[in-house]
Amino acid sequence: MSVKTKAKSMLLPDPGPRPIAAGLARGVRMHIDFTTQTQLYLGLYEIELTRFLRSVLRPGARVFDVGVQHGYDSLLFANQTRAPVAGFECDGTSVARARENVELNAPLAPLVQTILGEVGDQPGQTSLDGWAYDGGFIPDFIKLDIDGGEAGALRSARRLLSERRPALLVEVHSVELEQECGRLLVEHGYKPVIINQRRFWREWRPIAHNRWLVAPGR
Repeated sequence: MSVKTKAKSMLLPDPGPRPIAAGLARGVRMHIDFTTQTQLYLGLYEIELTRFLRSVLRPGARVFDVGVQHGYDSLLFANQTRAPVAGFECDGTSVARARENVELNAPLAPLVQTILGEVGDQPGQTSLDGWAYDGGFIPDFIKLDIDGGEAGALRSARRLLSERRPALLVEVHSVELEQECGRLLVEHGYKPVIINQRRFWREWRPIAHNRWLVAPGR
């Protein structure tokens, strides 16, 4: 444990379930570790996206959350829309943690489904088109953050993108991936916009190139 992390653990509140204090997820309960999640608790996590999310997360909007991690985004989406959210995550430990957080939120828990599986267009992966049209639901908004697999996930949603045109948020971690995802969106009639990280009080991220492509839907 680093000196900085040790100091934080001594000064900050103990980890445990707490309601998010501010932001789009205000009131959502999650297991918070203040040594690493203080910005999330304060509603400052990825606030660069707040304006776009407010525009697409309207009441009744259904969401695919691809890359669930600890469940924060899935709960935020359900909190804003009060509509179904299907979350996809390939890591079993993350799925278990996300489900624990979902269960802390009785009004939202029935809306959020967390699915263990890797999303993409290769054999053995979960296709977003397949899941949506084979008994799931058609999303109005799709968020993608799967550490390099975003282009494959978009290719697995070609029918959705061409027929239903959901709004999209794609986190990208390299110039090449950003360009590939941008081309795929343009091919389906989208006009993606780049959102950069904020200049001040930026979140620490281990990857040099980290920003988002956003595109309104139909």
